[in-house]
Amino acid sequence: MATPYVSYTRTTLGGGIRSSAVSQASSASSSSSSSAPDPSARTAAAVAHPNSPYHSATLPHVPVYGQRPHVPSQLGVAHAWDAPSDEDAPDDVHDAERIEVADDDAANAVREVYRTDYLPSHNHGASPYGQPQPHPQDGVTILTSDYDEVDALLHVIYERTQQDAWFAPAPGALADASLGGVAIRVSSSGAGVYAAPAEDDQNGSATPGSDRAAAEGPQFRVFPYNAPHLVPFEAAVRALNPVGAVLVRSASVTAAVGKVPAHAHSIDLDSETRIQILERLADLPGAEKDQCSAFIRKPPSLVLFAPEVEMLVPLAAEFEEKLIKYIWRTRASIAPSAHRGSLAAPGVLASLFGAPPAAAAITESDAGGEGEGSTVGLRELAEKEAARMDDEERGKERVPEPKHEAEAAQPAPPTKILGWSWRLQPRPKKAADADHEKGGVAKERKLVMLGPFYAGCGAGLAAYFVVSGVSVLLTEYALDGDATRFALMATLPLIFCVSIFFCLQLIGNLSLILGPVAQYHENSAYYSAIKPAPNPAVDNNLPHITIQCPVYKESLSETIAPSVLSVKKAMQTYARQGGTSAIFICDDGMQIISDELRRERMEFYANHNIGWVARPAHNKDGFFRKGKFKKASNMNYGLALSLKLEKHLAALEAAGAAEDGECLEDQAMHLAVEEIYEESGRRHRPWACNGKSLRAGEIILIIDADTIVPEDCFRDAAREMYESPDLAIIQHESDVMQVAHHYFENGITHFTRRINRCISYGCANGEVAPFVGHNAFLRWSAMQDASFFDADDGKRKIWSESNVSEDFDMALRLLLGGYTLRWATYSEGGFKEGVSLTVVDELARWQKYAYGCDEIIFNPLVRWWRKGPISDQLRGFVWSMAPVHYKIGMMSYMFSYYGIAAATVGSILNYTLLGLAPSLDRFYLKSFEILLACTVVFPGLGNLGFTLLEYRLGHRNFFAALVENLRWVPFFLFFFGGLSMHLSTAILAHLFSYDMTWGSTGKEVERSTFWIEVPRIWQNFKLTFTICALAIVMMIVFTSNAVPFEWQIQGYNWALIIPLSLCIGCHALLPIVLNPWLMIFSY
Repeated sequence: MATPYVSYTRTTLGGGIRSSAVSQASSASSSSSSSAPDPSARTAAAVAHPNSPYHSATLPHVPVYGQRPHVPSQLGVAHAWDAPSDEDAPDDVHDAERIEVADDDAANAVREVYRTDYLPSHNHGASPYGQPQPHPQDGVTILTSDYDEVDALLHVIYERTQQDAWFAPAPGALADASLGGVAIRVSSSGAGVYAAPAEDDQNGSATPGSDRAAAEGPQFRVFPYNAPHLVPFEAAVRALNPVGAVLVRSASVTAAVGKVPAHAHSIDLDSETRIQILERLADLPGAEKDQCSAFIRKPPSLVLFAPEVEMLVPLAAEFEEKLIKYIWRTRASIAPSAHRGSLAAPGVLASLFGAPPAAAAITESDAGGEGEGSTVGLRELAEKEAARMDDEERGKERVPEPKHEAEAAQPAPPTKILGWSWRLQPRPKKAADADHEKGGVAKERKLVMLGPFYAGCGAGLAAYFVVSGVSVLLTEYALDGDATRFALMATLPLIFCVSIFFCLQLIGNLSLILGPVAQYHENSAYYSAIKPAPNPAVDNNLPHITIQCPVYKESLSETIAPSVLSVKKAMQTYARQGGTSAIFICDDGMQIISDELRRERMEFYANHNIGWVARPAHNKDGFFRKGKFKKASNMNYGLALSLKLEKHLAALEAAGAAEDGECLEDQAMHLAVEEIYEESGRRHRPWACNGKSLRAGEIILIIDADTIVPEDCFRDAAREMYESPDLAIIQHESDVMQVAHHYFENGITHFTRRINRCISYGCANGEVAPFVGHNAFLRWSAMQDASFFDADDGKRKIWSESNVSEDFDMALRLLLGGYTLRWATYSEGGFKEGVSLTVVDELARWQKYAYGCDEIIFNPLVRWWRKGPISDQLRGFVWSMAPVHYKIGMMSYMFSYYGIAAATVGSILNYTLLGLAPSLDRFYLKSFEILLACTVVFPGLGNLGFTLLEYRLGHRNFFAALVENLRWVPFFLFFFGGLSMHLSTAILAHLFSYDMTWGSTGKEVERSTFWIEVPRIWQNFKLTFTICALAIVMMIVFTSNAVPFEWQIQGYNWALIIPLSLCIGCHALLPIVLNPWLMIFSY
C-alpha cells in the first residue's frame, strides 16, 4: 500500500490551504484548528468583498508543496505566485521535501481534522453568509490583511522561540517537520467550568457551567499554518488545554534528550530543575502541568506551555539558557580543532559561557600548542569553568574533592571574643549539613530554655504584685483591726490575670536589651532559622502538597488572581524539583456573586487547573453556614467533600473502572457531590470542579485570598516535615503586602512587622510557636488525628466551627495529641499577607480576637448556673500536658484583651471614686499610677528594646530603627487609647449571648471623599461618640457649680482628670485622625 504524502501552504495572494496525496488518486485537505478565521465573526459585506478570505473560487498557481519562509519576517507566508501549478508539479520530488504521514489512518485523521475543525459544520453549497461554501478540496485564501492579534502573537512568539528558524532551507523544500510551532488558545471550552445541576433542573440547563456537555472543546490556532506535522501537536495541546504552547525542535533539545537513558522519566537540567520526559506527543495530556514544560523522546522535542501567553517567550529563553549550560556542563570532552583557520575566533566559547577574561584570552601558543593547534590544559580549564557555572548560576553546592572531604566535613569553629562564642553551637559548612548519600533523618533539635525562664520571671513578678497587695491589707489590719477590708482579696485573681501580660512585657523588653540573641540565628525545637539541608530520601520522593485557600467575595483581578499567580510560581518551582502540588479553593462566594463574576471566576480556575468547592448560600433552602466567621465551616465543607472523593475513588479503582472521557477523580467527585446532596435530603447540592486538584496531599499549605508566597518554599517544608515526624505545623513569619500605602496602612504594617519579629524572638527563646491560621504548612495526617465529632450534627470535623479562634483550637488539639508546632523565619519575608486598609476593618479584627478569647475563657452567662463561668476548653488547656510556659504565655495574651477593655470603665471608676469618696484603702491602685507604668513599659522601654533588638540582630542601623519606632508613637497612642470600648462590646456580646457578626475584611483599595466618610463614621461610631459625649458632660458638671461644693471635682485634680480625658479623647478622635480619606479633606 502506498504511503500518502500531505502538504500545505498558506499564501499571501492567490494561494490557499491545500493538500495533495501523491500516491493516491484522491486529495485531502487539512490545516491548523483555528488558522481559518471564524465565519461568525465576519459580516456579509466582508464576505462579499472580492479579496475576502472566504471567497470560494479556487485561485490559480497554488503550490503543491508548502514552502519554508525565506526570512523570519515572513514566517508562515509563502510567496506562491511564481510557484508551479498542480498540473506542473514535478512527480520526482525527493521524499525529504515531502511531509510524510505514516499510513492511511493518519492521513484520514488529518483530513478529518480539516473537515471538523476548519470548515463550518453545515452542508456544502450554501454559506451562512450567502456565498458558496468551500468544499474540503478547495483552497481558502487568507490575506495578510486578515491577520488579527492572535496571528501577530503567533508570529512574534514563533520568531523569538524558534532559534533554528533563521536557517531556512532552499525554496520549495518542506523542512517544517524539522522545526517546531506555536499554539494559542482562541476560545475556551467551558469544560472545567463545572457546577452540578440545580435542584429544580436535573439536566443542568439553569445552572452555571451546565453547558459542559455541549461544549465543543477549546480551540487553538497553530503556527506555522502550512505544517501538517503540527496536527498531533495541536491535538495534544488541545487535550492539555493551556493558554499557549510552544514546540521546540532544535539541536540543543536533541542533544539533551540524547543524553538521557531510555528508562529515565526526567532530566535534571540543574540542581533545581527536573523536567519530565514523555515518550511521544500523544502523552502530553498526562504531563505534570505545573512544570510548564515536557521533553518528548520521539521525536526529540521540547514542549513549553503556560497559563499566560506573556510567559511563553521568557520561558523559552530560560530553557534555551538552561539547555546550553546543561550540554556544556555534561559534555564528554572538547574535540581538537581541525585546522588553524577555524570559523570560531579564540575565546568565543569562553565568552559565550561567561569565562573569566584570563581564561578567554588563552590562545594556541599560550596552551603550548604547535602546528594546527593543541588542547593541552584546555580540558581542565573547561571542567573548572563548568563547575564554576554550576555553582554560581544554579546555586548547586560543590562536592569537595576526595582528598579534602575530611577537612570539609569538619564544622567551622565558632567566632570567639575573649573566649566567648556568640553562637550557641557552631554552624557547620553547607557541604557538611547532611549526608547526601545516606539521607538520614536529622538529630533531635535542642530545647532553648530562655523562654520558660522569662515566663517564670514574669509570672513571679505578677505574683509579687499580688502579694504586695495582701501585705498592705495585713499592715492596715494590724493598725485598726478591721477585717472587712479582706473582702478586697476577691479581686486578687483578676489583678494577677490582668497584670501578668504587663509583667511579661517588662521582662521581655529587658531581655531585648540585655539578653542573648544568638539563638535567633539557630534552629531549635520550636523555631527554624536555617533551611533544612538537602536530603535525597525526600528530594527523590517529594510529597504532594495541597494549597488550600478559603475565599468569599474578594475581587478576582485585584486580590485572588495575584495570590494564585504567586502560588503558581511556587508550584512551578516545586514541580521542576520533582514534586506535585494543586490549588484547592473553598469558594463561599461562588453561589452568591453575579453570573458575570461567577463565569469569570470559573474560567480563571479552569485556566489555572484549580480545584474548587462552593457550598450553597446561607439560609438558602434551609442551608446554614455555621460559625461567626464561617472560615472554619467553609474549609470543613471542602475537606469533607475531598474525603468522600477519596472513598469513592478507592471504590472505583477496586472495581477497575475505566476513564471513559472522564478521569477517575472527576467520576469520584461527582459521586461525592451526589452523596452530600442525598445526605441533605436532596435540598443542598455543592458545586465542585477538577477532582484531581481536590485530593488532599500529605502536606497542606493554608493561605488567605490576599497572600504572596516565595517561589521556593514547598521543598523546604517537605524536608522539614520529613526530619521531624512529630511536626504538625510550620508557621512562617509573614511580611506585609501593601496595596494602599497611606499612613494608616503604613502604621498597621509597622505594627504587624514588629509583632512578627517579637514572635520570632520569643520562639527562638523556646516559646511554643503560635499558629495564626495562614501561611502555614500542616501535616494532613496530623490534622485527621486531631479531628473530632461535632456534637451539634454528629459529623467529624477538622476545624472548630464553634470558635472564632479556630486556629488556636487546632494548635491546642495538636499539642495535646503529642505533635509539635514550629515557627520559621528562613523564608526571609517571602510570605506576605494583607493588612487592614481602614480603621473600621482593624477594629473589627481586634473585636474578633477579643470575642474569641472570651469564648475560650468564659461560658456565656446563661450557662453559668449549669456549667460554671470557666469554659471546658480553658479548663482542659490548664490541666493538659502542654508546657507550663506555653500556658503562661497564652493566658497572658488572652488576658491582655481584658486589660485593654477595662481602660474605659476603670478610668470612669477612678474619676468618681477618687473624686467623690472621702477616703480609699491603700490597696487601691490609682489610674494615674497605672498610666505612668504603662507609659514606661510599652512606649518607653518597648521602643528602646525593639530598637536594640533590630540593631543587635544586624537588621537595621540603631538610629534609623529608633526614628522609625518613635515616629509611630502618636499613631499607636490614638489607636490603643481608643480601643477599649470596642473590645468591651465584643466581650460583653459573648457573655450576654448577643449575636455579633463581622463581614470579611476589605482587601481592595476603595477611594473615598470627605462627604462619604463623615456618614460612615457616624454610622460605625455613634455609640462611641455618645459615651464620650456623656463622659465629657459628666466632667463638666462635676467641675462646675451645678453640684454642691463638697461634690465638686476641681480641675487641679489632674491625677483624676488626665487618665479619663486621655481615654475619652482617643476614643473620639480615633475614627477621625486615623482615617486617611477624611484627613486629606478631599471633596
